Amino acid sequence: MQLQILEVILWPKSAGFEPRRVSFAPGVVNVISGASKRGKSSVIPIIDYCLGSRLCSIPAGKIRESCAWFGVRVRTAEGEKLLARREPGNQQSTDEMMLLEDTVIDVPFEQPKKNITRPAVKRLLDRLAGLSNLGFDAEETGNGFQGRPSFRDTLAFCFQPQNIVANPDVLFFRADTVEHREKVRTIFPYVLGATTGERLALKWELENLQRELRRKQREHAAYAKVSLTWLANLQVWVTEARELGLLTGEIPDGTEQTLIAALEGIVSTGEVGDGFSFTGSQASASEFAALQNEESAITRELAVARHRMNQITAVRNTVTDYKGSLTDQANRLGISRWLRTLRNDDTRCPVCNGSMESSHNELDQLCDALSVIEDETYTASKAPPVLDRDLVDVTEKLRLLDDQLKAVRVRKRAIEERSKNIRERELATARVARFLGRVEEALKLFSARTEPNGLDDEIDKLNTRISQIYDALSETEYARQLHTAVGRVSTNLTKIAAQLDVERKDAPARLDIKELTVGVTDYAGREDFLWQLGSGANWLSYHVAAILALHAFFLRQMNSPVPALVIFDQPSQVYFPRRLARREIDEHELLDEDVQSIRGFFDAMGKLTAHCKGKLQIIVLDHAGPDVWDNLDSVELAEEWRGEDYLVPPAWFELPG
Repeated sequence: MQLQILEVILWPKSAGFEPRRVSFAPGVVNVISGASKRGKSSVIPIIDYCLGSRLCSIPAGKIRESCAWFGVRVRTAEGEKLLARREPGNQQSTDEMMLLEDTVIDVPFEQPKKNITRPAVKRLLDRLAGLSNLGFDAEETGNGFQGRPSFRDTLAFCFQPQNIVANPDVLFFRADTVEHREKVRTIFPYVLGATTGERLALKWELENLQRELRRKQREHAAYAKVSLTWLANLQVWVTEARELGLLTGEIPDGTEQTLIAALEGIVSTGEVGDGFSFTGSQASASEFAALQNEESAITRELAVARHRMNQITAVRNTVTDYKGSLTDQANRLGISRWLRTLRNDDTRCPVCNGSMESSHNELDQLCDALSVIEDETYTASKAPPVLDRDLVDVTEKLRLLDDQLKAVRVRKRAIEERSKNIRERELATARVARFLGRVEEALKLFSARTEPNGLDDEIDKLNTRISQIYDALSETEYARQLHTAVGRVSTNLTKIAAQLDVERKDAPARLDIKELTVGVTDYAGREDFLWQLGSGANWLSYHVAAILALHAFFLRQMNSPVPALVIFDQPSQVYFPRRLARREIDEHELLDEDVQSIRGFFDAMGKLTAHCKGKLQIIVLDHAGPDVWDNLDSVELAEEWRGEDYLVPPAWFELPG
């Protein structure tokens, strides 16, 4: 993976200061030389933090107290990128980051502004590394260390901080924890090229196919279990077919093939019996609907006629009562006319025996009233004949309508009776249809296992593809490729170590990707691991040799996911006594043999970067100054932090509080 550091950038919390920019040249060995407590050991944590580490491991103290943001400007295959991340304050970490991308980036003077998150940056780096999206745990065992490869995992081969660079127990960055040690073990075959994206895809396909095969095999076993009662079911269905009238005659024998042939014949014929005429049924339904409409119309007419008859009857009764009332009044007033015939005589009133001469006007009024009543009685006497005629007409109409209603209902009952028979035949037909459907589905399902593209064929195809994948995966070939890759790295490791300060320069060394260490074989053939060897010089030499040998191998690959970047933090510490490390170091105080040993490390790094022709960048943070490694090919001084020079300018934290 093309990823080289161009700058480490610090933005101050205090206004008025320019960002601190530490520049590095790509494709060479960059050396930052300096005394203790100048910030050298903070460079790896700053770069790691800006490349998306989960926690902030930048040392607490003046650096974090004076810096607001940390950043790195890197060169990638897509151009330059500036990755900056805010100082987390009282938190262990923060996901607030800034990303700038361009062919050449101008570093902003002002503090960065968040425009991306840490997870998004991790996805970006994974994409740049060309890592597979598939995990190593195709079998889904639940192993948390078998997830998909990530850019963060590959940094195990890039960083050698002060506590790792000469550690006999830990060879790789952060492999001192169980989680990261297991992740390094998992990713090793991937970065060595034995496990490829294609191999991971095949392993996932294999697991999916095996899961499908197990499901098909369970289904096939279920068929085998069902087949024990299959013949009995066939005989039951043949008996039911006879009961439904679908099968006549005797079956020659009761074998499975004969019974299936008989049932398949019934199903293929598809006769379920007519039972009724569809056209006739439609006509009956139409007639029934028409009769319902006619019944409703007659019922409405009957209601109107009955209302009319009730009205006529009520009027006749009213007229009769009225005539009776008029007759009573006429009878009471009839005496007035007789009394009026007596008024010219000397006749006295037959009631009171008084004179009748003074009663002429009163008698005239009574006689007039009687005349009016007689006229009204005459008029009322004409009404009954008219009402009688209307009543006769209405009564006749009621009779006719009642007869019509009875006729309609008789026809409806006849249709309903026929419909009942039709429904019974429909139910019988439906039973036959259900039986045929059930038998057809059972025959189809049971025969599917032997039909072309049936269950048996599917199992055969799955087994064929699984065999092809097993051949393609070829554990033997995989083991050979992995062994070859480890062998090449080990051979180069041995050559590089022989140039360094190892005790036995001709002893074969081997990279052990399971134990994550280096094994060295002695003259007697016994292999000793790194922690079994003595001397800090041995430990440092094999650390440097292993990392350089691995990167030489990675760069020979077509598209290695490991960044072509190595950072060593104070590799020469094993040669510097503590009393010298605590003050400004004068290289002349070192023994000549120690100077030559340290120079050998820089020489090996420079030769490898020169051989890689700009594809590999190495950064060394060390006490040793140019007098130790000067005039070496591809080894350059990036900065020297001595005197008043620090990673963080003293002015940033010397401001009065």
